[in-house]
Amino acid sequence: MTQPQFNLTKTVLAPAALLQPAGASESAQTPPARKDLRQRKFRPAFLVVLPPRSMLPLRQLHWSLFPGAPTGHVPRIKTLRIGFPGRRRHASHSPSAFLFLVSQPSAEHQIYQSFSTDPYVNLSIENFLYKHTPTDSKILFLYVNSPTVVIGRNQNPWLETNLHLLNRAKAPKNGVEPSYTPVTLLRRRSGGGAVFHDEGNLNFSVICPKPIFHRDKHAEMVVRALHKLGAINTRVNTRHDIVMGGHSSAPVPQRVVHFDTDDVESPPVRATPQALKISGSAYKLSSFRALHHGTCLVDSPNLESIGAFLRSPARPYLHAKGVESVRSPIGNISSTLGGLSGSHLMQALVTNIMEEFALLYKVDPDALFSAQKLRDRPGFQSGKNWLVGAVTANTSVGVNEIEEDIRDFKSLDWTYNQCPRFTFSTYPTEEDPRLRPGLPSNLHPSTRIFLRLKFGRIIESCISMSDDPETADFQSRRVHEVLQGRQLHEILDWRQALNGVADAFGSSQDVLNLSEWLNTKIGRRPS
Repeated sequence: MTQPQFNLTKTVLAPAALLQPAGASESAQTPPARKDLRQRKFRPAFLVVLPPRSMLPLRQLHWSLFPGAPTGHVPRIKTLRIGFPGRRRHASHSPSAFLFLVSQPSAEHQIYQSFSTDPYVNLSIENFLYKHTPTDSKILFLYVNSPTVVIGRNQNPWLETNLHLLNRAKAPKNGVEPSYTPVTLLRRRSGGGAVFHDEGNLNFSVICPKPIFHRDKHAEMVVRALHKLGAINTRVNTRHDIVMGGHSSAPVPQRVVHFDTDDVESPPVRATPQALKISGSAYKLSSFRALHHGTCLVDSPNLESIGAFLRSPARPYLHAKGVESVRSPIGNISSTLGGLSGSHLMQALVTNIMEEFALLYKVDPDALFSAQKLRDRPGFQSGKNWLVGAVTANTSVGVNEIEEDIRDFKSLDWTYNQCPRFTFSTYPTEEDPRLRPGLPSNLHPSTRIFLRLKFGRIIESCISMSDDPETADFQSRRVHEVLQGRQLHEILDWRQALNGVADAFGSSQDVLNLSEWLNTKIGRRPS
């Protein structure tokens, strides 16, 4: 059969080499006949996201994010390269195409949904869109992450999360890999508080020109999408969060869970006791652009476990500069809707948010239609002033800036050492006069622990277990010799860190008890 010919003279939005079908002549001028297009066979493209392995305390997702995809097989990603009147398709497998397409001045409206559940990939793509899309463009990016605790740009991970519990989900036991799902810790580039992502939580991100941005604008957009689902008791509160209930006439689900999360920019207003928070937001502003991204608890299977990950056991002993999260009661949207849940609810909300975004910014109906059609087929499609697409982890391959962002997000230095000064103390101090909880009975009554840190590095320490001043001073000096200059996140196990100073305390058991207690508060490796 004769290879169909393509006319690319009026449809090129990317270099011709990226759009030219394999085997087609460079001098081709005649568009293919419709019957030839039908005869061409294209392998369908899907991305299969399998439910996470069972985990305690995490629960297994009981529904598939992409129900239309076959199970047990991931076909190769392939997209059409055919020109249609008013629309153009672009291959998604070329790394350079993504950079070229999103930065085109004509791409005023852009809509994307991610098929990847890798939080490093999704936040890196989001940051790439923020920096490289045209300054007057409006962007919608929707994505779902695997179980992840995400802290704000200026937050302290020891204050905001239970690191001991997070790493327990990753640590092998007796040489056997864990059978439960790991939980990632990630520091984002925007401000705000700590949040928990999983496959039952939808993340929305809107990027727009700074002059047209205000904090409630896109939260109200999501509320309108929720109202179309039937969640009419949702609204934006004075903290710019989306809450459910809180009015005497609004039904409120009975299941209530508390966790630490909030927006750094929000005023300190206490929410109505009955209102359940279903979405929190964070913002990033530059000279010309504004980024608003938020969560939306759709049907999380881990609602009861979120608080455990976002409640630090070291909080009573830590005094830190930076942003602290605020406790809020939370709930799932699915709990207020009768029969809609799981993947059907998730996809319905995605559809509604796309529609509301299109109405808000007067997006071409063809763009909305194409964005919804591309949800099960990775690739890009464009029109006169729009670009839509479904991205995957492969989208980042070869794009140097995205790959560098992924490496930065994964680095321990970025995750742990970006927090300002903080102290850890078991007794009241002049700068932190709060009363402290009592120490366990297996520690000496005279035990005193004080650490001062700057950007995660220990710059001052005082640890002693004696009521004799001279002995206590000797113990403190010995410990300081061992700890001075060490990065706190590098101390995986305090038993190893203090192993060389047991002689200064007279009893190795006392040092062991002290080390095990420190592990439960500021250690990263489970006992």
